[in-house]
Amino acid sequence: MKTLNNVKLLLLCVLAIGLMSCDDDQSHIESVIVGRAWTGDIGMNADNDEPLFSTFRFDKDGFGEEHQYYFSDGDFYKRFRFQWMWENGYDNNLILDYGREGISYMDNVRVIGDELKGTFYLTDDSRGYDFVLEME
Repeated sequence: MKTLNNVKLLLLCVLAIGLMSCDDDQSHIESVIVGRAWTGDIGMNADNDEPLFSTFRFDKDGFGEEHQYYFSDGDFYKRFRFQWMWENGYDNNLILDYGREGISYMDNVRVIGDELKGTFYLTDDSRGYDFVLEME
């Protein structure tokens, strides 16, 4: 019986450490992405179906901008402002609130070297697009 209690205690400690490490990951990701520009393909197309790439900037105040450009020639397409926030306190999912334009999601966000990776969802019911954004 004592062994069973020790096992429960050990599992509880592992769970607590796991949850704390997610907060550390989230803080680390935030400290890296804020104040920098991140550019890449998130699976968007222009109104004429031409593929686009985006540059995101996340500001410290919880707001940011997305600039979209045509892949074909790099010409500017559109600019959006958004408010960004973590989906909840212990994961790596970002909510991008574009106001009247709607809400998009970046799930499983991680930084590996100079790359920001995850899955982009234009809406909560859209198909996800695995993305890699490069730090400029």
